[in-house]
Amino acid sequence: MEKRPLAVVTMAFNEKTMLPLWLRHYEQQVGAENCYVLDHGSDDGSTTGIAANVIRLPRTPLDEWERVNTIRDFCTSLFIGFKCVLFTDADELVVVDPDVAPSLSHYIAHRDVPLVLDLFGSDVRHVEGEAPIDLQRPVSLQRGYVRPISSLCKATLISKRTDWHIGFHCVVHDHRPKFGDLFLFHLAHCDNDLLFDRQKKRNAAAPVGIPDSHHAIPPMIFLEHIKSDIAELARRRTQMRRGEDLFDTTQRIFADAIERKSWAQAPDLWQLPDRFVGLF
Repeated sequence: MEKRPLAVVTMAFNEKTMLPLWLRHYEQQVGAENCYVLDHGSDDGSTTGIAANVIRLPRTPLDEWERVNTIRDFCTSLFIGFKCVLFTDADELVVVDPDVAPSLSHYIAHRDVPLVLDLFGSDVRHVEGEAPIDLQRPVSLQRGYVRPISSLCKATLISKRTDWHIGFHCVVHDHRPKFGDLFLFHLAHCDNDLLFDRQKKRNAAAPVGIPDSHHAIPPMIFLEHIKSDIAELARRRTQMRRGEDLFDTTQRIFADAIERKSWAQAPDLWQLPDRFVGLF
């Protein structure tokens, strides 16, 4: 019996806001039976009665190294039944370029896969004039701009055991990304009201042993910084396709940064290309 193409994994705690979006998206991409939620002690009912596979863990202080190692080992265990495994946070939605394949499962099933498939990552941003988000509708129908950032270009679609640094922003071994057809859209900043509420939650459960974590910044200070940063950015039109100067140059800059375990971000906002509208 052949292995299934792709399992998708997340880890969540009391995630009533983003987990339903995550589930809706990946049920369409790979099927609910191939989705796994590591529940880190939720007590708000957010993981009760959902269609995905739920693995319940006791609630403990958030130790980022314990978290990354637990996820690494769980993802590795899934290779007994799956060709590849994708790990994302609950606020990260990954899509394949719709000009290339109709879904992630289809994309993986029809390709020879290297150890890591690199994702080109962007923050979905809430710009002035956009209404508050309606989470019952696709986010990409309501938000028109993203900001690419190298720390979101994660190497988390894997075909073999992979060791990640905390935050999953890079792998432990030397690695230069080779971007292809996969895009990660990060929703943490897609709505100012949601961002404020999520920062309050982060303040209450900031990771231990990381004194400078952005999870510890007070919500209003964090929100005002994000809003002022966005207000100063120019807006660019792009197709986010290989062969386009802006896209190719940005990929090269990001690959350089990731290879030296540094980071970089686009200096402006990119308009979301039409072909991605409605996909997430």
